[in-house]
Amino acid sequence: MSHFFANPLSVLLGEDLSADVFQKELYECIRNLDSFRRLAEEELNSKQVETVKFLLNDDRFLQDIAVKEIRRGTKTLSSLLTAIDLLSSMRSCLSLKASDSWSRIYIKAMAGELRDSAMIKDTLLAIRKLSSDALASLLDRLTDSPLLGISALINDLRRLVSENDSAGPLRSEHYAHRRNIRTTVVAQKVELSKHVSSLSEQDLSYSKLVDRLDRILKDFFQETLIDPSELFLHEVLVYDFKSPHREVFIPNPRCCEGAHHGLSSTHPATSVLYQLYLESGAIINISDLWFAFRTIVGTDDAEDEEVEQERTLALFSRALAEMKYLGIIKNSKRKADHLAKLLWNGL
Repeated sequence: MSHFFANPLSVLLGEDLSADVFQKELYECIRNLDSFRRLAEEELNSKQVETVKFLLNDDRFLQDIAVKEIRRGTKTLSSLLTAIDLLSSMRSCLSLKASDSWSRIYIKAMAGELRDSAMIKDTLLAIRKLSSDALASLLDRLTDSPLLGISALINDLRRLVSENDSAGPLRSEHYAHRRNIRTTVVAQKVELSKHVSSLSEQDLSYSKLVDRLDRILKDFFQETLIDPSELFLHEVLVYDFKSPHREVFIPNPRCCEGAHHGLSSTHPATSVLYQLYLESGAIINISDLWFAFRTIVGTDDAEDEEVEQERTLALFSRALAEMKYLGIIKNSKRKADHLAKLLWNGL
């Protein structure tokens, strides 16, 4: 629910995308998105000037494009989640790193960092080194997967296993123990050479089957593990806010006029004191706080300095009382003339 409250564009995720949904303000919101700007730039680079004109000026044309892209993006993200589930299941079956949980894989995928990552390469390498028994156990988990050609692959593997006349399981050419290093001494020098044991016809057929599976998995991951931020209207489909509900339910401090130039006497007294509070340590000297506050809020050109000091002191006392009432500070028990912070850092 946080996403829907914090993002007005989430109305596009509804099942009924009729003309009533697309109000004038919604068209303007879409045209101000980064993904819309990128789409327009891509069309311009492709010399599609008329398309860009329609996107900018024709609301009906933009509506049709938005509905089409929302549906396409939903299917794309569904395929992405399927790939995440598949990768997590395979890594669990292969007993790879336990730290690579589903949530970790999901975060990498949504950040667009999974397609060519070391996690994919390690998984495919581990699969290429599997024996026929271990591969059969892995493929049992992939029976209901959307991988093209996986059913034929499973049938071919069963046939090879049934025809295997050796005592052990079938091994591919990628099996680690097939490759070893030999040492020979020639003229009192040690020479190293790589030796690869020969493959039987059945192992050779099994190697080809493993290569087929490798190509199927590579093509599948290349197609599905896309970067969600490259989708048009990805701002509607996904979000990366840690606490989006705060943007709606918790009021944010409003900027005072000229706030980007620093604090000044025109700012509310409580705002000034709170900024000084943020710049202080865990224990705050009241005297130092008062002098800093008076330097900012007080004026040097006042006709009556005593009246001006009384006015500044009243503002300081009221701001201090408001901060105590809000539970931001309290009197320190260690030192009578000091204040103690009550909020954690960053709040």
